[in-house]
Amino acid sequence: MALPRPSVQSPVRSKRDVVSRVCAAIFGGYVVATALSVLLARLLPLSKASAVTAAIMVTPVLYLAAMLWAFAARSPSRAWVGQGIVTLVAGLLAAGLIAWGGR
Repeated sequence: MALPRPSVQSPVRSKRDVVSRVCAAIFGGYVVATALSVLLARLLPLSKASAVTAAIMVTPVLYLAAMLWAFAARSPSRAWVGQGIVTLVAGLLAAGLIAWGGR
């Protein structure tokens, strides 16, 4: 049984994809982790200080998950779009909770 041939990409595109994924992992991952951390601090049924502390303690795990997603996505554009959607939803939910009278 013959193995499928890997697709050959130009070196320029390949380097650009890697740079885009690295930027998505570093910057996009940071924004995703921050937005989810703020949302988590709003949702936890603890005192303000305890909720913020717990959310800050979970942030590195969220950052790692977002960084892994940047490299696991099929393409760099999917990584950026996925992180953008998560950030947008988390930010809107957190803003809604703040406007609705949350902590």
